[in-house]
Amino acid sequence: MIFEQYLPWLMVVVGIVGLGQGASWLVDGASRLALRLRVSPMVVGLTVVGFGTSMPEFAVSVRAALVGSGGLSVGNAVGSNIMNLLLVLGVAAAIKPIHVVGGARVLRRDLIFGVVPALIIMGMAWNGFISRPTAVILLVVFAAFVALALRQAQTENTGKTVVKGSPLHHLGLAAIGIVVLLAGSEMMVRGGIELATRFGVSEAVIGLTLVAFGTSLPELATSITAALKGESEISIGNVLGSNIFNLGLVVGTAFAISPSSVPVFVIRQDVPFLILATFIVGRIVVRDGRISRTEGAMMLVLVTAYIGFVVVRGG
Repeated sequence: MIFEQYLPWLMVVVGIVGLGQGASWLVDGASRLALRLRVSPMVVGLTVVGFGTSMPEFAVSVRAALVGSGGLSVGNAVGSNIMNLLLVLGVAAAIKPIHVVGGARVLRRDLIFGVVPALIIMGMAWNGFISRPTAVILLVVFAAFVALALRQAQTENTGKTVVKGSPLHHLGLAAIGIVVLLAGSEMMVRGGIELATRFGVSEAVIGLTLVAFGTSLPELATSITAALKGESEISIGNVLGSNIFNLGLVVGTAFAISPSSVPVFVIRQDVPFLILATFIVGRIVVRDGRISRTEGAMMLVLVTAYIGFVVVRGG
């Protein structure tokens, strides 16, 4: 009885560990394999690493969509983006102020591509249904972002990169990462659905809070490590890139596979809050190219208030 009582929590924890470790193995194996194939580090960072840090959200959201849990699917993606912007950047800035060195044009581009998919979701799914045409448009926007980013990456002058290990080892590591990711997503989704049922809240609320936090852990760990090493500016690119992947690729793929209804409050309240959070962070960074400790603390207060609102609101 006691084991059954805590089983959903155990499934979520094991799922989080699996998602994090699986994403790490996938990124390491795939990026090194790509470099061996003479793909530039810039392109690898944009595609393989960017996709890899979003793989937890991708695996969870697609799996949730396949089992008919559209609320958990979109809640995970939207909630994860909010966590990335306010929690991840807030923690990183609180540890050490974030300074953005150059790249103002790229920063503005990433901010725009972070907002456009949210506007599309809010405008085309206002009635609480994400259709396949809406999902396809999200994928087209994401493809446009990748095309622009790759075009710019080709203009970058990159040197040769030495990669240790055999191609077979890298391929095996990536394959194991995928398997662990899939297993972790299955555990996370099952545990999340069980907790939602047990506490009488919607799957969307679980997705916006618990699951979103779990799938944002790779970005949080990356940003904290970067801040401790004095490279906190990495956090901005990591977060903005991940957010574009989440709404464009993750939501687009999940609902292209399985169009479904989602809680209206997510579209009418949480997505607008995500847009607001993006504008706030963008305004802070574009204004003077930095996020101070005070601003980071304010972002943490804001995300805490948001989580409290979601829990009290229920749904």
